[in-house]
Amino acid sequence: MTEKNIAKSINKHSVKPIVGLAILILILQILNGYLFESDPISPTLIIIFSIGGCMYIFQKVLVDLLVIPQA
Repeated sequence: MTEKNIAKSINKHSVKPIVGLAILILILQILNGYLFESDPISPTLIIIFSIGGCMYIFQKVLVDLLVIPQA
C-alpha cells in the first residue's frame, strides 16, 4: 500500500469513532448535570473512552493493511 492509501484508510475508519466519542461525552455531561448535580466528569473516564476509540481505529487500519482479500 502507498502512503496515500494508508492515509485514506485512517480517515475512513476514524470519522465514526470520533463523532461517537464526542456525542458520548455530551451525553455524559447532560446526565452528569441531572444525576450528580453538575460534578465534573472524570478525566479518567474520558481517557478510557478515547483509548478505546484509538484501539478500534488502529485495529481497523491494520486489517485494511495486512489482510489480503481472497478471490
